[in-house]
Amino acid sequence: MRVALGIVVVLFMVAVAPPAGAQGTPEAVVQAYESLADTILAIRAVERDFVRSMLDGHLHAAMKLKSEGEWEAVAAQMALFANEGDNAIGGVRKRLLEGGHHFNAAGEEQGIYEPGYVVVTKDAKQKMLAASKSLRQAKDDAARTSAWNEFESIAKGLLTGE
Repeated sequence: MRVALGIVVVLFMVAVAPPAGAQGTPEAVVQAYESLADTILAIRAVERDFVRSMLDGHLHAAMKLKSEGEWEAVAAQMALFANEGDNAIGGVRKRLLEGGHHFNAAGEEQGIYEPGYVVVTKDAKQKMLAASKSLRQAKDDAARTSAWNEFESIAKGLLTGE
């Protein structure tokens, strides 16, 4: 895929290369590069929206399971949310990282995000995993409600970008 894309780019550049001695980049090349930039930036938004959608699915699954009293399954969905998915999603994230794609590179450098994470911060992950553990260990409804409320507050904040 990369080789094919590279060939297309080289052929494009040869086809629109300015004549020898030209003093500027042809407008068509600038416009093509602008379109490419728009596409790259749009893909970032799509990735963010995809991850939020996946997390929203885990939240809603947890809510449904909660209404059915399936506390172990609720805790599992909470953990999936905190980890931005399961091992299969982690494999995709690893592939992106190995390809040089770091959605939150600046946040990773500052220690805010784990490598490859898009929405869930390190702090939020720790708190949600703690809530999941508390839910698993809860012996009564008051303890379950407390653990759920902690998780839900963080999860909804992440989904709305707060």
